[in-house]
Amino acid sequence: MPRSDAVTDGGRAARPLGDIWAVLAAYFGGTVVAVLLVSLSSSAVDSTAYNLLAFAGLWSGFVGVPVYLSRTRGTGRLSTDFGLRFAWPLDVLLGIATAAVAYGLVGAYSALIRAAGDHADLGHEATTLSGHGLGFGFVAFAFAAGIGAPIAEEIFFRGLTQPVLQRYLGGAGGLAVTAALFGLAHASGNPKEVIVPLAVFGAMVGALAWRTGRLGPGIVAHVTFNGITIVALALSR
Repeated sequence: MPRSDAVTDGGRAARPLGDIWAVLAAYFGGTVVAVLLVSLSSSAVDSTAYNLLAFAGLWSGFVGVPVYLSRTRGTGRLSTDFGLRFAWPLDVLLGIATAAVAYGLVGAYSALIRAAGDHADLGHEATTLSGHGLGFGFVAFAFAAGIGAPIAEEIFFRGLTQPVLQRYLGGAGGLAVTAALFGLAHASGNPKEVIVPLAVFGAMVGALAWRTGRLGPGIVAHVTFNGITIVALALSR
């Protein structure tokens, strides 16, 4: 049962639940599980099965630690303890508008670096993970990147990490550092140029979570942002 002493008089759990160690456990724990899953699998590197196992392992930490914290220190509801809730239709409108602005900024950024002679492929990771053609591998990638990643990453970055860092660094400071970490977390399979636009996107959805107290608008923005990329990939094949 959840601990009642972690709940305020209004029925809401005191946030943030967890601390820096919880953030580290979620990230590195998920990474370890991902490595174990792919190492125990006979799937070829970068195959659909390999990528899905890697996603599942990482997200087990991103979501598993908040669930554990909610059950042991909070109300037992992610909606209350980590803001995993939606306000219809406001969050949908906020999310779509934010994604549209963010994608426009990414397009402008891409045009600027190309004009400066830098032809880095900002969508390299998405192109690689989606495989070739529009078969099962692409469909699996579309569901993972379009639905799974937005939910798991928003719970971890904006639900857990940002509130913890804001406790130590203040509202703006915690938001900025979380946004930077979000950009850096996507750099492994992409050129370094992708860090800046993704950090800006992270700051935008972080501001939504901070101001509304909900992950709903950020999840919608994330789904829309990734969805545009998926559609663009599909149309290019």
